[in-house]
Amino acid sequence: MKRVLLLALSFVSLSAFAQWGDWGGGGFGGWGGGGFGGGGGNIFGGEGSGNSGNIGDYQSKKDIDYVGDNHIGHKMDVYFPKGEGKHNVVIHIYGSAWGSNNSKGSADLGTVGVAALQAGYILVTPNHRTYNDAQYPAQINDIKAVVRYLRGNAEELGIDTSFIAISGFSSGGHLASLMGTTRNVKGSYTVGSATMDIEGNLGKYTNESSWVDAVCDWSGPVDCRDKYCGNPIQMAPENDMVGGCNDQQCPDKHALLAANTFIDETDAPTMVCHGSTDNIVPQCEGEKFYNNLKNSGVECEWHPHGGGHGVAGEFTDEMIDFFKRIREKKAASQPIIDPTIVEAVEAITQSICVDQETLYLCNSDAEPCAYTLSDVSGKILMQGQLSAEGVNISSLPMGIYFVRTDNGNTFKFIK
Repeated sequence: MKRVLLLALSFVSLSAFAQWGDWGGGGFGGWGGGGFGGGGGNIFGGEGSGNSGNIGDYQSKKDIDYVGDNHIGHKMDVYFPKGEGKHNVVIHIYGSAWGSNNSKGSADLGTVGVAALQAGYILVTPNHRTYNDAQYPAQINDIKAVVRYLRGNAEELGIDTSFIAISGFSSGGHLASLMGTTRNVKGSYTVGSATMDIEGNLGKYTNESSWVDAVCDWSGPVDCRDKYCGNPIQMAPENDMVGGCNDQQCPDKHALLAANTFIDETDAPTMVCHGSTDNIVPQCEGEKFYNNLKNSGVECEWHPHGGGHGVAGEFTDEMIDFFKRIREKKAASQPIIDPTIVEAVEAITQSICVDQETLYLCNSDAEPCAYTLSDVSGKILMQGQLSAEGVNISSLPMGIYFVRTDNGNTFKFIK
């Protein structure tokens, strides 16, 4: 379904693509958007659909190694808005049919990038590994490591971690959407015969949260099993993501690749923007994703347009407005903590304490105990061993939670 494996013109002969002809509507536009001669220059993103500024006007830090292994697929660039103080973040992931591990420098910088910077956000453009580097879920493991790195280095980078949004074009839109629908998935997830570690353990900041607060999906192949709702180009790089088998041969692996699989009411608010003339990823695939989110109670917006496979630059204002509304809504929901109430809760629970980030045994000499943490519906969100060192609960949204220990005690707290 989606784009073609786009490498750079200097690295790949055009003859290698001749067999597919003119499937981008303007040269080799393909899965990468602007692509080879598609009106946007030799880029991977959808920047050809409406530049809105000059990324060179902003200070940046380039090639930050967010994992620490010096792999090119683990480098990211960070751009800083004008103005003092800390800033919230927009991460934007380039499109490449998951086939480029070094396209951060052309990740729709003139559209999504400049729009985010002009709105006062720090812009982060990460590389990620390709399916040639490592099979899925390596790619989503990489992006989760990006978010954990940002939280772990928030002071140095001037980041206000109270709101981290993520955006992506094409295959980047798939990864951004997955970040939104898996933000409550911890560790391994099983569908049928397939089990995958969606979170991963890359980098030095595994105690940090990979939680994202909002998502914008631009023409993403969010669920390749749905691509035949339209008439996409006959390409299937998603098969290479899971080891070279299609969704009939290994349906469980393809299910774990799909953002739709993980949808529930706790997912990140999501904006979906998709063109009706997209011949790479059919618009109906994005519309199905939007409807699934809406039907599950997830806050979402659907922005169809008449364009093709790319970032519709005229909709970046809508993205910024969407992020602003979600950010303000989150800020308004933050509870005002009354110290006397906190003291009363701690006095009642005695053995378990909680602050806004950590759940822990109050007594440093206490023996670790097994625990489960559930929401008011009884859904278990976390479980494991609880000690005085504590468990990071920063990824939990505001709400009421219950902790049950292996000795049968149950404690209630409000985050």
